[in-house]
Amino acid sequence: MEINRFGQFLVKEGVVDEESILEALNIQRARTVPVGKIALSQGMLSAKQVFHILNYQLQTPLLFGEIAVGLGYLAREEVEMLLQIQKKQCPLLGEVLVEMNKFSRPECQRLLEKYQQEAVSAE
Repeated sequence: MEINRFGQFLVKEGVVDEESILEALNIQRARTVPVGKIALSQGMLSAKQVFHILNYQLQTPLLFGEIAVGLGYLAREEVEMLLQIQKKQCPLLGEVLVEMNKFSRPECQRLLEKYQQEAVSAE
């Protein structure tokens, strides 16, 4: 399983271990609202269309949005918009780790600033 860059930074800094990062990523993933549910709530797809896509998805490795475009239910731009909404609703890794009591919110902010500074100097 892939650990995101901020998670890797936190492990490197000795703030948390890899198991905690993986647990936080699993929590983050579990809280991510599916694209189909967002499309339904935005009125972009009907329940019948969502179920059709989900059933189709059982037979292919394609993603929900790719299938929706392929079936003509959504345009690529609409899928991108749905993915942006999904991203905005997804809890941040640092916030999940704060909820898990791995560190405080001020400590999270300090670590994030340090991570961003190191990322900029690496470019």
